[in-house]
Amino acid sequence: MTESLKRVVQAARFDRDAFVWMDFNDRATGDGLIIVLIARTLLQVGFGSSLLGLTTSLSGLEFLLAIAINTAVFWLAYSGIVYAIARFLMEAGSSYALVLRITAYAYPTLLLLLVTDRLVNNALLALILGSLWFLAIMAHGMRYAADLPLERAALAAGGGMLGWIIIANILGRGLI
Repeated sequence: MTESLKRVVQAARFDRDAFVWMDFNDRATGDGLIIVLIARTLLQVGFGSSLLGLTTSLSGLEFLLAIAINTAVFWLAYSGIVYAIARFLMEAGSSYALVLRITAYAYPTLLLLLVTDRLVNNALLALILGSLWFLAIMAHGMRYAADLPLERAALAAGGGMLGWIIIANILGRGLI
């Protein structure tokens, strides 16, 4: 897991080595799921949920399970939308597994939502500002994964977020 945390930092710095490592390391997908779940739990705690309360009662455990499922659905759906945009709309080569890994290693930057939520009173604006670093990492990752120019890779990453917002509103779920 230490290697994975090192790659999270590299991805946050837009270091190409992180994306190359994700491409050739199949274990990165499982580690990525763990990273996503840990980051999501930290988001919940940051937004006011008590970690002790979440783990000591049955309703708390049900809530944790619901968070895990919601997070996994976001991870799978967002990655799928970005993959589909790059692969089918932009006709670029990539693999869904690599996009899953890139999404997972970019996910911890969404912890910035905690800061932007405190600074900005508008929830949508806070989501946009808090997601910029995540989207930038996704764009750089897609530039590597799909061999796209940065502008088109950013369009795929942003399109993925827009697609997720639409799906989340249809399902009535939280956005991230």
